[in-house]
Amino acid sequence: MDLKEYNEKRDFENTPEPKGQFSPSTGDLIFVVQKHAASKLHYDFRLEADGVLKSWAIPKGPSLSPKDKRLAMRVEDHPLSYAYFEGTIPDGNYGAGQVIVWDRGYYHIPGTRDSKESEKSILEGLEKGRIEFVLEGEKLKGEFSLVKMHLENKETWLLIKKKDKYSTEEDITQKTRSVISEKEISNKEISNVENIKTDVLDKPEPQKRKKTNTETASGSTSTKKLVLNNLSKIYFPEDKITKGDIINYYKKIGHYILPYLKNRPHTLLRHPNGISEEGFFQKDLKENSPDWIKTIEIQSESNKRTIKYIVCTNQASLLYMVNLGCIEINPWLSKVDRLNLPDYMVIDLDPLEAEFNMVVETALTVKEILDESNIKSFCKTSGATGLHIYVPLSGKYEFETSKSFAHMIVRLVHNKIPDITSLERNPSKRSGKVYLDYLQNRSGQTIAAPYSVRPKPGATVSAPLNWDEVKPGLDPMKFNIKTMPERIEKLGDIFKGVLGTEINLIKSLKDLEAAERFK
Repeated sequence: MDLKEYNEKRDFENTPEPKGQFSPSTGDLIFVVQKHAASKLHYDFRLEADGVLKSWAIPKGPSLSPKDKRLAMRVEDHPLSYAYFEGTIPDGNYGAGQVIVWDRGYYHIPGTRDSKESEKSILEGLEKGRIEFVLEGEKLKGEFSLVKMHLENKETWLLIKKKDKYSTEEDITQKTRSVISEKEISNKEISNVENIKTDVLDKPEPQKRKKTNTETASGSTSTKKLVLNNLSKIYFPEDKITKGDIINYYKKIGHYILPYLKNRPHTLLRHPNGISEEGFFQKDLKENSPDWIKTIEIQSESNKRTIKYIVCTNQASLLYMVNLGCIEINPWLSKVDRLNLPDYMVIDLDPLEAEFNMVVETALTVKEILDESNIKSFCKTSGATGLHIYVPLSGKYEFETSKSFAHMIVRLVHNKIPDITSLERNPSKRSGKVYLDYLQNRSGQTIAAPYSVRPKPGATVSAPLNWDEVKPGLDPMKFNIKTMPERIEKLGDIFKGVLGTEINLIKSLKDLEAAERFK
């Protein structure tokens, strides 16, 4: 089977489904289960392999009980972009009816998480008639098998749950909502599936060009809808990571990143066509934004005009920014109710062409100096080549004081390790040294938020670190949208202390000034 059969069955001028295009498998292998109210309600189970989604229609849906053997009819391969498809296939088209993403996640074979090994095993299993795999979804977890039956219909299979810690007699299909939009297929829509119109669930925005898949998200206190579009657009060409993958990442870690975003003005760094094209900064929100999007007008000192900034208030507003092409999220260091009182001081260690181990040594020197004054500090990767060090201020000191504090620290650091650090703003004068940037501590300045994706190859993330992880050999590339959710689930939010810990900054400044005099 290949995408030729998929494309031949569909008229893409009349269906919002994505056109079948081959995409080589890269990174972790995905799976998706779509609930589909076609002529008969069923579930479409799909595994990524060989650059497509190998697909089975399961009439009763998956089960977490090892006692159940669910009939699974293999159907044509689907494109990887279909994993993000929700919407209504109009009457008169193949598979007409409503589709929601009932579950999705990653999978691998038992005994290894290696994607290439898993993919090879799946393809061999398709030929032999037996596939073993482990699902890591939001609803389906643990080990399963697909076993081919020796019947006249050669593509009749059984989906069977293996006995493990995730097996249960609970009817998992009672969890009816989509994992990406919270939508569900109502009983009325199921019983009248042949009469479903195109104005239910998701409605694509009017377009003269090719159709795009869409998704909706609700504001927490509003009935207005946010249309998330172009989900299959490739944002990271080398990694085959789509806009939908970025949106899904922010949904998954929203609970953890939102405390660092809420009630703060944001500068938008937009990459609407992905990282292969240069992005652009936007401060003034000129779009016709939904009425539930909060904004704040702030007078710009540099150009003497008023700028309307977007203010993040909830997950819907976060996703609104991401849908505009904001791969990276850039909040102010202060909140809207106290714009001149930052919550933390930041030192940005920018290596440019310096080795990363030099950045690590610099970060540990910053910590050593702060520890001498009993000042609590927190470190995170920049998501690129540097490290960011935060000191919590609890909104008690003005930016000017915060900047003076940061300046004092970087001077002490530079005095201690002058051979590998620089205070020169001009990159050409740094000679391969680590730049000690303290100038982020000003009103209106932004820095990539903790857990923010960066528009860099690999979809790296600005990852909070425990200080014992900051050592030679630290690899910032291992923190990305595929590894961070599991890390956060295991460690929790190890950065949250920057939002609550208090220090006596005036006393600390005096201690540091005294220390500098004796250097």
